[in-house]
Amino acid sequence: MSEANINYQERIAKNFLNLYPGRSDELDRLFDMLEQYKNKRHPELIRRDLEGTQWMHSSETVGMMLYVDRFADNLKGLISKSDYFTDLGVTLLHLMPVLKPREGENDGGYAVQNYRDIDPRIGNMSDFMEMIDHFHQKGIRICIDYVINHTSDDHEWAIKAKSGDESYQKYYFMYHDDVIPRQFENTLPEVFPKVAPGNFTYDENLNKWIMTTFYTYQWDLNYRNPCVFHEMADNLLFMANVGLDLIRLDAIPYVWKTLGTDCRNLPEAHMILSLFRDIISYCAPATALLGEAIIAPELIIRYFGTEEAPECHSLYNASYMVEIWNSLATRDARHLALMPEYDLPSDITWINYARCHDDIGWGLDLDKTRSLGFDPQAHKQFLIDFYLGVFNDSFSIGELYEFNPRTGDARNSGTLASLAGLEKASKNHDHYQLELSIKRISLINALFIMKKGIPMIYSGDELAQLNDYSYKEEIDKRNDSRWLHRPKMRWHLLDEIIHPLSPVSQVYNRIRQLIKQRKELGEIGLIETERILYQGNSHLLVLEQTVKDSCVRILLCFNLSEDRQWLHASDLRRYGVAGEYSELLQGKGISFDEEKILMGPYEFFVTKERLPKKDLLL
Repeated sequence: MSEANINYQERIAKNFLNLYPGRSDELDRLFDMLEQYKNKRHPELIRRDLEGTQWMHSSETVGMMLYVDRFADNLKGLISKSDYFTDLGVTLLHLMPVLKPREGENDGGYAVQNYRDIDPRIGNMSDFMEMIDHFHQKGIRICIDYVINHTSDDHEWAIKAKSGDESYQKYYFMYHDDVIPRQFENTLPEVFPKVAPGNFTYDENLNKWIMTTFYTYQWDLNYRNPCVFHEMADNLLFMANVGLDLIRLDAIPYVWKTLGTDCRNLPEAHMILSLFRDIISYCAPATALLGEAIIAPELIIRYFGTEEAPECHSLYNASYMVEIWNSLATRDARHLALMPEYDLPSDITWINYARCHDDIGWGLDLDKTRSLGFDPQAHKQFLIDFYLGVFNDSFSIGELYEFNPRTGDARNSGTLASLAGLEKASKNHDHYQLELSIKRISLINALFIMKKGIPMIYSGDELAQLNDYSYKEEIDKRNDSRWLHRPKMRWHLLDEIIHPLSPVSQVYNRIRQLIKQRKELGEIGLIETERILYQGNSHLLVLEQTVKDSCVRILLCFNLSEDRQWLHASDLRRYGVAGEYSELLQGKGISFDEEKILMGPYEFFVTKERLPKKDLLL
């Protein structure tokens, strides 16, 4: 259905009253607020609204995720680095938590004290708006995090609740005794069983039990109260009218709680997301929503919604990240090739990445893992140990996150370069392994930069930054190994870019080349279709892409092992692949009329079908 033909008011009213039956008073109040925000939208933002969210589907859109303080100290410092992004080709910046957090422990900024103020360590709201305007003039869009499941325990609403205001106590889940909390605990899993066990916290001053799914200082919001929905929709539109292009909704599976369930992925959570989507589409059509749901693939896709009830414009392709590292450890491309394909709504897209601020959780597709001959539990343990680096033939150096000594379960932390072998090779002064690690890093980057969707580079990976062990010297960080891969930006590494044989130079320039090539895929630059082409070598992955309004096909070929491999081109004939292709990164020609094509260790091809010879100027 065309966006222009959607009656958002009618759809919002219907969905709201389904979620909050009989609350027409709150619906009227909601519509009054929507009209106020719509009428206050800046003329420049209204101009952007005419194009909607089509910018998300362009190959011009290339993202980078970063912490402002660790990248450039503060917002003014970030502005001063804008040419760095332009030179690299980045057109979308995802700024990790920038809203004002609670003092002291704050879960890396995800315990928000004020949704309308900026973390004073990096600046103020005036600096923030200046930053957005500056980057917009540079053609760079801005994304920030919006934590919708909980507030900090010193948020204005929490403070009023602590003072005894019963209307604000209803913004949260509060109980006079532990009877209902214990009933919840019977079916609730723990998010952080080691560092934050349980899902409720007793507050001595209030003499109440409070639901705290994540940490004790993060109070879960009660969306059963329509006032909470109104407040959170208000904050959402405030962010859109400030000028944000993409708003990352944090922890979306958790937002609705029902006793007797695991309080994850409930139908009402999807209703809330659908309402947010319609509200943003009605008031700020150029602003998109990115959902954060690190869950099983068959559950993640539900947060795209449907054609009739869309939810998020975009989601993290967490399963793709996991299968990249899985395929590299096993040298088996089938983990990637056999990822399930889903019939998704139009006008949505994945965010593809290899590393982010978080750990790697091994959420494997159990049925697929078994079908490939692996025992899922044993294979998960293998991956945990492999990327910790305990095997002699492992190229990785990393650390464990949330290790459970009883079950052996854990997640893995580490930068892309360290997990991919650069740190170990450098420490061992092993020149051959160093060469392989650089090839491996380039392969990983190609796997997500050239894939259909929005590529998201994690800041520092473009300079091959290694694990940062200094976090162990900081009291508030030393128990969280995720800070291993959240290093300060080491700007001195830029000096190495001019030395073509240095690892930094090779990694940086290859990423720059990949971004440039992605943007040159076609005049429109929209990768319209993508499919796996199956062939007989399990070490190789072959993807076919088509670009909108172009009859020319793109073939992406990846060798996921450190050994030379033969690509049996004859296996691709069944897909109609034949003739001459141009390899766009190396400039060489590749003939798919050959019986087989040799690929070097971790080599990858980005090939484009040549025009028929009769059309060529010879």
